[in-house]
Amino acid sequence: MLAYIVRKVLFSIVVLFVASAVIFVLVSLSGDPLAELRTNPNVQQADIERLTAQYGLDQPLPVQYVIWLGDLLHGDLGTSFKQYASVNSIIAPRIIPTFLLVGSALAVTAILAIPFGVYSAIKKYTLADNVGTFLSFLGFSMPIFWLGLLLQLVLGIYLAAWAGTRIFFVSGMTAVGDTGPIDLLQHLALPVTALAVIEVATLSRFQRSAMLDVMSSDYLRTARAKGLSQWTVYLKHALRNAMIPSVTLLALKVGLIFNGAVITESVFAWPGLGFLLVDSLNKGDYNVARGILIISAALIVVFNLVADLAYSLVDPRVSYD
Repeated sequence: MLAYIVRKVLFSIVVLFVASAVIFVLVSLSGDPLAELRTNPNVQQADIERLTAQYGLDQPLPVQYVIWLGDLLHGDLGTSFKQYASVNSIIAPRIIPTFLLVGSALAVTAILAIPFGVYSAIKKYTLADNVGTFLSFLGFSMPIFWLGLLLQLVLGIYLAAWAGTRIFFVSGMTAVGDTGPIDLLQHLALPVTALAVIEVATLSRFQRSAMLDVMSSDYLRTARAKGLSQWTVYLKHALRNAMIPSVTLLALKVGLIFNGAVITESVFAWPGLGFLLVDSLNKGDYNVARGILIISAALIVVFNLVADLAYSLVDPRVSYD
């Protein structure tokens, strides 16, 4: 087990190293961070040259990457080209809102998708299963930005007009002068729904397929022959094995939901990393964008490792020897 963990950690480090190089090069090639200053007649050429040297932009791209990587290994994400502050200080306040959004969406996904997938497998080809299949295909075929706008219109505006009071907020994280938990839930409900609908649709179909594969196994027929009740067979014996692929998918969805949060946070003006990423790319604040992208890559790699290690918790028969 220890040898397996060491191998996976070393492999993860290599993946992160490659990801950091790709992120740095692609962001660097997306434009000149000082382009706005170069076209400003009020900015002198000497100032532009000073900033170019200060940020290391006068160095070849490989040298810039080595400098950036060295700072990254010391926990320094660099300096913002636009805000003239450390990237760490800019990103830090955005981490909790994003993790709150992503964590809530992931919890809702797991709570709804797994039971729904199991029930659909048990009741396969019934009306409930057919309706669930239709809703699932409808769910994961929706573009997330369109779903977010639809939720804002129907639940944020039309529902408020019909009820005569504000139930859900369509933007931001808190209302002016109100920081209570109810206000937070009112702001959180719609973006979480936008993220979770698509993920629930995907994971529930995945769980249904895994459950159907397990239900045809010989050991389940043996369990039924021993006189165990159907629900005991399903929940105690079948579900545990059918959960193994779902555990992997749930861990992978942390990165996928984070990527989806980039669009969702932009639609709902949620003050998280996704909204900051889009804003930074639009403004040419590339050090901030690099910092957020490397955090996203690290999340994906870490939770892939978590998924591998979680196998043994779901099924003790899984061995890493």
